[in-house]
Amino acid sequence: MWCNVIFIIIVFIIAFVGFTGYTLAKDNNNSTLDQLSKSEYANKLEQLPQNPNTWEEPVSAMCYDTAAPPDRDQYICPVCGEMTLYSSFFDIGGTDLSKISYYRSLIKKIKKLDVKLDESELCEKCSPNIETRKLYLLIKPKNHKNLIPQRTSDITEEDINLLYEYSEGIKEHSTYYGKFPIINYKDRLEELLGATVKL
Repeated sequence: MWCNVIFIIIVFIIAFVGFTGYTLAKDNNNSTLDQLSKSEYANKLEQLPQNPNTWEEPVSAMCYDTAAPPDRDQYICPVCGEMTLYSSFFDIGGTDLSKISYYRSLIKKIKKLDVKLDESELCEKCSPNIETRKLYLLIKPKNHKNLIPQRTSDITEEDINLLYEYSEGIKEHSTYYGKFPIINYKDRLEELLGATVKL
Protein backbone atom coordinates (compact mmCIF):
# COMPACT_ATOMS: atom_id res chain seq x y z
CA MET A 1 0.00 0.00 0.00
CA TRP A 2 2.84 2.40 0.79
CA CYS A 3 4.25 1.68 -2.63
CA ASN A 4 1.08 2.98 -4.27
CA VAL A 5 1.10 6.19 -2.21
CA ILE A 6 4.77 6.83 -3.03
CA PHE A 7 4.10 6.18 -6.71
CA ILE A 8 1.22 8.69 -6.78
CA ILE A 9 3.34 11.35 -5.03
CA ILE A 10 6.16 10.86 -7.57
CA VAL A 11 3.69 11.25 -10.45
CA PHE A 12 2.37 14.53 -8.95
CA ILE A 13 5.91 15.89 -8.51
CA ILE A 14 6.84 15.04 -12.10
CA ALA A 15 3.64 16.66 -13.38
CA PHE A 16 4.25 19.81 -11.27
CA VAL A 17 7.84 20.16 -12.48
CA GLY A 18 6.78 19.53 -16.09
CA PHE A 19 4.09 22.23 -16.04
CA THR A 20 6.39 24.69 -14.31
CA GLY A 21 9.04 24.15 -16.98
CA TYR A 22 6.44 24.57 -19.70
CA THR A 23 5.23 27.94 -18.39
CA LEU A 24 8.81 29.16 -17.96
CA ALA A 25 9.66 28.11 -21.49
CA LYS A 26 6.55 29.81 -22.77
CA ASP A 27 7.50 33.08 -21.05
CA ASN A 28 11.04 32.96 -22.43
CA ASN A 29 10.01 32.43 -26.06
CA ASN A 30 8.88 35.88 -27.12
CA SER A 31 7.41 36.00 -30.61
CA THR A 32 9.54 37.52 -33.36
CA LEU A 33 7.08 40.38 -33.77
CA ASP A 34 7.61 41.39 -30.12
CA GLN A 35 11.34 41.52 -30.69
CA LEU A 36 11.18 43.84 -33.76
CA SER A 37 11.80 47.50 -33.24
CA LYS A 38 9.71 50.30 -34.81
CA SER A 39 12.27 50.87 -37.54
CA GLU A 40 12.24 47.18 -38.42
CA TYR A 41 8.42 47.32 -38.59
CA ALA A 42 8.69 50.26 -41.00
CA ASN A 43 11.18 48.35 -43.16
CA LYS A 44 8.90 45.31 -43.31
CA LEU A 45 5.93 47.49 -44.31
CA GLU A 46 7.94 49.16 -47.09
CA GLN A 47 8.75 45.74 -48.55
CA LEU A 48 5.05 44.94 -49.03
CA PRO A 49 3.66 45.53 -52.56
CA GLN A 50 2.39 49.07 -53.05
CA ASN A 51 -0.89 48.14 -54.80
CA PRO A 52 -2.31 44.86 -53.48
CA ASN A 53 -5.34 45.13 -55.82
CA THR A 54 -3.21 44.21 -58.83
CA TRP A 55 -2.98 40.60 -57.68
CA GLU A 56 -4.52 38.34 -60.28
CA GLU A 57 -5.97 34.93 -59.59
CA PRO A 58 -4.00 32.28 -61.45
CA VAL A 59 -5.87 30.75 -64.37
CA SER A 60 -6.82 27.16 -63.72
CA ALA A 61 -8.06 24.47 -66.03
CA MET A 62 -11.44 25.30 -67.54
CA CYS A 63 -12.69 21.76 -67.06
CA TYR A 64 -13.17 22.53 -63.35
CA ASP A 65 -15.65 25.36 -64.05
CA THR A 66 -19.31 24.48 -63.76
CA ALA A 67 -21.14 24.22 -67.03
CA ALA A 68 -23.85 26.75 -67.84
CA PRO A 69 -27.39 25.37 -67.93
CA PRO A 70 -28.56 24.48 -71.42
CA ASP A 71 -30.42 27.21 -73.30
CA ARG A 72 -33.61 25.25 -73.83
CA ASP A 73 -37.16 25.03 -72.56
CA GLN A 74 -39.27 21.94 -72.29
CA TYR A 75 -42.96 21.65 -73.04
CA ILE A 76 -45.06 18.70 -71.86
CA CYS A 77 -48.24 18.22 -73.86
CA PRO A 78 -51.38 17.95 -71.69
CA VAL A 79 -53.04 15.73 -74.34
CA CYS A 80 -50.45 13.05 -75.14
CA GLY A 81 -47.94 13.65 -72.31
CA GLU A 82 -44.95 13.84 -74.68
CA MET A 83 -42.13 16.30 -74.02
CA THR A 84 -40.93 18.70 -76.71
CA LEU A 85 -37.63 20.56 -76.25
CA TYR A 86 -37.25 24.08 -77.57
CA SER A 87 -34.20 26.25 -77.84
CA SER A 88 -34.62 29.36 -75.71
CA PHE A 89 -34.12 31.35 -78.92
CA PHE A 90 -36.83 29.47 -80.83
CA ASP A 91 -39.81 31.69 -81.73
CA ILE A 92 -43.05 30.21 -80.41
CA GLY A 93 -45.29 32.95 -81.67
CA GLY A 94 -44.37 35.39 -78.92
CA THR A 95 -45.36 32.91 -76.20
CA ASP A 96 -43.22 32.32 -73.13
CA LEU A 97 -43.50 28.61 -72.34
CA SER A 98 -43.13 29.23 -68.61
CA LYS A 99 -46.42 31.19 -68.64
CA ILE A 100 -48.62 28.50 -70.15
CA SER A 101 -49.51 26.87 -66.82
CA TYR A 102 -50.37 30.34 -65.47
CA TYR A 103 -52.62 30.98 -68.49
CA ARG A 104 -54.39 27.67 -67.81
CA SER A 105 -55.17 28.72 -64.23
CA LEU A 106 -56.44 32.15 -65.37
CA ILE A 107 -58.77 30.56 -67.92
CA LYS A 108 -60.33 28.35 -65.23
CA LYS A 109 -61.72 31.53 -63.62
CA ILE A 110 -63.79 32.31 -66.74
CA LYS A 111 -67.15 30.58 -66.21
CA LYS A 112 -69.52 32.50 -68.53
CA LEU A 113 -67.58 31.94 -71.76
CA ASP A 114 -66.37 28.71 -73.33
CA VAL A 115 -62.63 29.53 -73.39
CA LYS A 116 -59.80 27.04 -73.93
CA LEU A 117 -56.12 27.07 -74.78
CA ASP A 118 -55.18 25.31 -77.99
CA GLU A 119 -51.67 24.01 -77.34
CA SER A 120 -51.68 21.36 -80.06
CA GLU A 121 -49.13 23.17 -82.25
CA LEU A 122 -46.60 23.27 -79.41
CA CYS A 123 -46.34 19.47 -79.31
CA GLU A 124 -44.13 17.80 -81.94
CA LYS A 125 -46.06 14.53 -81.62
CA CYS A 126 -49.52 16.10 -81.99
CA SER A 127 -48.40 18.48 -84.78
CA PRO A 128 -45.25 17.05 -86.39
CA ASN A 129 -45.35 19.06 -89.65
CA ILE A 130 -45.87 22.57 -88.24
CA GLU A 131 -43.10 25.04 -89.04
CA THR A 132 -44.22 28.01 -86.92
CA ARG A 133 -45.57 26.91 -83.56
CA LYS A 134 -48.09 29.10 -81.73
CA LEU A 135 -50.40 29.06 -78.75
CA TYR A 136 -54.03 29.83 -79.54
CA LEU A 137 -57.05 30.90 -77.56
CA LEU A 138 -60.32 29.23 -78.55
CA ILE A 139 -63.57 31.00 -77.66
CA LYS A 140 -67.02 29.65 -78.41
CA PRO A 141 -70.33 31.14 -77.20
CA LYS A 142 -71.82 28.81 -74.58
CA ASN A 143 -75.27 28.74 -76.19
CA HIS A 144 -74.02 27.97 -79.73
CA LYS A 145 -72.20 24.65 -79.62
CA ASN A 146 -72.34 24.23 -83.42
CA LEU A 147 -70.37 27.40 -84.19
CA ILE A 148 -66.69 27.18 -85.07
CA PRO A 149 -64.72 28.65 -82.16
CA GLN A 150 -62.87 31.92 -82.63
CA ARG A 151 -59.14 31.10 -82.74
CA THR A 152 -56.69 33.86 -81.76
CA SER A 153 -52.90 33.69 -81.52
CA ASP A 154 -50.36 35.93 -79.82
CA ILE A 155 -52.37 36.02 -76.63
CA THR A 156 -51.22 37.62 -73.40
CA GLU A 157 -52.17 37.59 -69.75
CA GLU A 158 -53.99 40.88 -70.32
CA ASP A 159 -56.18 39.26 -73.00
CA ILE A 160 -57.32 36.55 -70.59
CA ASN A 161 -57.99 39.10 -67.85
CA LEU A 162 -60.01 41.22 -70.33
CA LEU A 163 -62.18 38.22 -71.20
CA TYR A 164 -62.77 37.47 -67.53
CA GLU A 165 -63.73 41.07 -66.74
CA TYR A 166 -65.99 41.29 -69.80
CA SER A 167 -67.75 38.00 -68.98
CA GLU A 168 -68.37 39.14 -65.40
CA GLY A 169 -69.71 42.53 -66.47
CA ILE A 170 -66.86 44.47 -64.85
CA LYS A 171 -66.68 47.96 -66.34
CA GLU A 172 -62.98 48.64 -65.59
CA HIS A 173 -59.92 46.76 -66.73
CA SER A 174 -57.17 46.41 -64.11
CA THR A 175 -53.60 46.81 -65.33
CA TYR A 176 -50.21 47.30 -63.76
CA TYR A 177 -50.67 51.06 -64.19
CA GLY A 178 -54.17 51.28 -62.72
CA LYS A 179 -57.80 50.80 -63.77
CA PHE A 180 -59.14 51.94 -67.13
CA PRO A 181 -62.62 51.78 -68.70
CA ILE A 182 -63.07 48.46 -70.44
CA ILE A 183 -64.52 50.25 -73.46
CA ASN A 184 -60.94 51.37 -74.26
CA TYR A 185 -60.20 47.70 -75.07
CA LYS A 186 -63.29 47.12 -77.28
CA ASP A 187 -61.26 46.39 -80.45
CA ARG A 188 -59.17 43.71 -78.76
CA LEU A 189 -62.24 42.14 -77.14
CA GLU A 190 -63.98 41.92 -80.51
CA GLU A 191 -60.87 40.37 -82.03
CA LEU A 192 -60.71 37.78 -79.24
CA LEU A 193 -64.45 36.99 -79.33
CA GLY A 194 -64.86 37.17 -83.09
CA ALA A 195 -68.01 39.26 -82.67
CA THR A 196 -69.10 42.80 -81.92
CA VAL A 197 -69.55 43.59 -78.26
CA LYS A 198 -71.75 46.10 -76.48
CA LEU A 199 -70.08 47.80 -73.53
